Amino acid sequence: MVHGVVLDRGGAGLDKDVREARLRRACLEFESLFVAHMLKAMRKTVSEGGPIGESNEGKIFKSMFDEKLALGIAHSGGIGLGEMLFELIKE
Repeated sequence: MVHGVVLDRGGAGLDKDVREARLRRACLEFESLFVAHMLKAMRKTVSEGGPIGESNEGKIFKSMFDEKLALGIAHSGGIGLGEMLFELIKE
């Protein structure tokens, strides 16, 4: 405690359940980012065009769609990366 303020030392003072919940959320978010990157790389292999087109608006829409899809994939079990990271990192 410094000047009446409790310092957060990386979660050392937090309840174990709270730390694990935060860690699990961070692992799922990492998995979501990884899946979004995979989707972006996969999209590059497909010929351009289609109903959305390649305008700036179309690119933004595709990017937002990929991010939302990746988040949904990660939160519904994903590819197992988030859970594997969680198990490796937790104490």
